[in-house]
Amino acid sequence: MIKGLLVLDENLASSIALRYACRLADYLPIKFKAAHVEDPDADRQSAGVGWIKRIWEEGIEDAGRQTVRRLIQTEKVDCEFMGDPKILIGDHNQELLNTLWRDSYQLFIEGNLNTSNIDDFYNLITSELYKNSPTPMLIVKNLVTPDKAVLVCGEGVRLDVLGSQFLKIAKDASFTVDILFYKHEDNGELQYLDNSEGGSALKKFEKMLSENGFQIGQSRVISGSPAQTADLLRDYGLAITTFPARKSARLELLANIPIPVMLCQ
Repeated sequence: MIKGLLVLDENLASSIALRYACRLADYLPIKFKAAHVEDPDADRQSAGVGWIKRIWEEGIEDAGRQTVRRLIQTEKVDCEFMGDPKILIGDHNQELLNTLWRDSYQLFIEGNLNTSNIDDFYNLITSELYKNSPTPMLIVKNLVTPDKAVLVCGEGVRLDVLGSQFLKIAKDASFTVDILFYKHEDNGELQYLDNSEGGSALKKFEKMLSENGFQIGQSRVISGSPAQTADLLRDYGLAITTFPARKSARLELLANIPIPVMLCQ
């Protein structure tokens, strides 16, 4: 059973992430711990010490729990949560990062609808939380059905890392999986190349997945612009790859993909 940390706020992004996560549970053996971070504007020192500070913290935690419960009740979702919501007080990224390491989660999930801007996407995935997380990071952009996933390969992708992380998460998945080996080309139309263009690395990757009992649907090598390739992937329910480099075509591709993206490292 996969132990996932699902971050929720009272907004549209969290609403979509919550509904997507519950759909994902139909295809993966996963349980979620709902988490919410309260980062008060007021100086925490103003809360005083001792029992005054404890009462202040209890009030903040109760407000956070009510936020999460309202969202879950409003969405009327049917998925399994592990106990009460985890309410954290302090810096958003640092508190979540500490929780991921301390409680040994295997997947992090949050909604983020503003990722089509390349700079915004890059700033998100290079934050302290994303850079230092011990788990794959799932960014939910839109509400789709995760019945079909695609492993995005190509320049800068360490296929050994992608394969091992994917198998840890999806070894018991019931969704179908394709492989897309991406080659950047800004001129002309999207082209489907012979799989030999993926080189020996692609063959080894396919073999590794097969030897671990995973059946792959299509395996394709694509040449085109990031925007063209992103549009091609809109029919999938999940894209899985490794963290991209700064100013890379794959970074632009992942920013433009309109479906949830899982980043492994």
